[in-house]
Amino acid sequence: MLLPRVFMEASDYLISIVLPHCFNYQFMSLMDYNHWKTKLFRDFLLFISPVFCILFLPDKYALHFLYYFIYIRTLYHYETVSELNDIDLLFEEYLKNLSLLYGPKSELFTIHLHSHLKTQVIRHGALSVTSCFSRESYLGLALTMCHGKKYILEQYISGHLIDRSLRENNTIEVSDIFIIERFDKRHLDMQMIAYYQTKLIECCAKQNILLDPTIQLQYYARYRRSFKTYHSKAYSRGGKAISYRVSLVNLKCVHSRKRCFADVMFYFKLFNVFYAFVKKYPCVDLSLADGLKTVVIPQNLIERLDHYYGLFNTKQNSYKIIPVTDIINKMIKMNWCDENIYVFTDAVIDWKHD
Repeated sequence: MLLPRVFMEASDYLISIVLPHCFNYQFMSLMDYNHWKTKLFRDFLLFISPVFCILFLPDKYALHFLYYFIYIRTLYHYETVSELNDIDLLFEEYLKNLSLLYGPKSELFTIHLHSHLKTQVIRHGALSVTSCFSRESYLGLALTMCHGKKYILEQYISGHLIDRSLRENNTIEVSDIFIIERFDKRHLDMQMIAYYQTKLIECCAKQNILLDPTIQLQYYARYRRSFKTYHSKAYSRGGKAISYRVSLVNLKCVHSRKRCFADVMFYFKLFNVFYAFVKKYPCVDLSLADGLKTVVIPQNLIERLDHYYGLFNTKQNSYKIIPVTDIINKMIKMNWCDENIYVFTDAVIDWKHD
C-alpha cells in the first residue's frame, strides 16, 4: 500500500516520535517491524495510528481505519461508561467496506476477533485495566529484579525481600492514589532555574502571585501523583525519553476536551502551595479530520477524534505558573502536515500489562 519513498518517509516519521519514560522504549523503524514486540504494535495502534494513517495512507483507507481506531480506543480507556454508547455503529461502519478494501477473509477474521469485545468490556471494565495474561505480566515485572540469565529464582527472591524491607507499608491506600503528592529535588539543573528567573518573576507579577524576597523558593525536578511521575526540563537525567510534555486543564480551550499542551520547565513551592512553571501552547482550531481532503467524515467521528487529539502551533506560546493539580497526563507529540503545527495525545495509563 505504501510506495518505497513513502515507506521511508513513514519510517522516519515514526522514529521522530519521542515517547515518555513510562513506555520504557522508543519506536523502531518500519524496516525492523519483524523485531517489533507486541507492546510496540499495541501502542502504535492506541496513540500513533490515526495520525500516521491520515498522513501516509490514501484518504479512503485512512477514513476506514478511523472507525476501527475509535472503537478500540474507546474500549481501551474511557472516563464515563456513556462513551461506549453507539460505538457498535462505528464498528458496523468499519465492517461495511472491510471486504471491499481487504478481501472477504479479513472480514471473517475480524468479526471473529471483535464480536464479543464490547460485551466483555461492559462486564469486566476497560481493556487498560483488565488482563488476559496476569501471570505473564507479573513474571515480566519479576524479571526486572534480575540481571542476566543465571540463578533467576535466587535473584528474584533476594530482590523481592529487599523490596519488601525498603517499604514501610506494603499496602496502597486510597490517599496514595488520589491525594498524596511527592516532589523530588534530585538531579535538578540549577543553571536552567537561574536562566528562567526573570520570566518567573514576570509571570508572578502578571498573575498576582506575591513573592517574598526574604523567602527562598524551593525548586523540584520531578513530581509524582498516584502512579504517574512527571519530569521537567530542569531534570538533568531525562535521557532520550521525554516526560515533561503534559496536558493542562484549560477551560478557555477552543475544543470541548478543555485541555492544552505544555512543557514543564520546573516545579516550585511557595507558601506551602506547589506550582509548575510551564511553557503553554493553546490549541488551534484544527482537527485531525482536516487532513482528509477527498472524503466526507461524519460529525460523530470528528467529535470522537477531537476528544483524543489536539493540535497546537509552536509559534504561539506563553509562560504560565499553574497549580500542579492542573496537570492531567503526560503527552505524546507528533508532527503534522502543516508548518509549525503539531498533534498531541494523552498517555492515559503509565502502567501497562499484556
